[in-house]
Amino acid sequence: MTTSRRVFVAYPWNLYEERDTYKSTFTQLEKALDVKFVFAEERVSTGHVLEKIIDMINDAAFGIYDVSSWNANVTLEYGVARGLNAKAYIAFNPTKTDVGDVPSDVAGYDRLQYSSLAELSTQVSDLVAQVLGTSKAQDDPLEGLGALLMAEIKRTPGRTVSQLAASTGLRLDLVKLLLQRTTSQWTTRGATRGTKYYPA
Repeated sequence: MTTSRRVFVAYPWNLYEERDTYKSTFTQLEKALDVKFVFAEERVSTGHVLEKIIDMINDAAFGIYDVSSWNANVTLEYGVARGLNAKAYIAFNPTKTDVGDVPSDVAGYDRLQYSSLAELSTQVSDLVAQVLGTSKAQDDPLEGLGALLMAEIKRTPGRTVSQLAASTGLRLDLVKLLLQRTTSQWTTRGATRGTKYYPA
């Protein structure tokens, strides 16, 4: 039986220097989106592991397959999902892939194309809202995190982006994304690197 708000994520381990940074792009959205992201952490190299991957795909509402660099394991997992008739969405960073390597039979598919983790975060949140809806009474799945950030700016005005990330426990990229989405609610003072945020 499918777990209604579980999302399977496959990605190439060597795509980014810090694997945890990539994974946190997803996991920091879990509370706001009311979903659980599950990751294919084992290499698909034996029948036993492949069976586990199949179970994870079948147990998810849908899967996101980051095919950047056309990693063989992720491509296999995507193919397995298609073969199982599971909902499968491609994520793709063209700055990390030779576009000439894109197979012609998937080149025309809709995909989450991103060039930064902040952009990926936005697209993932939009996709989850589109496919699963929001189980909470909010139109914007990141509204709760935006409210948390604005509450912190009001509580302690004059903090930099780094300080806001530290005090809220949110990743720096996510704080920047939330600031982009709430521009009417704050104002700034100071130079670029030392920019400080205040309530509007």
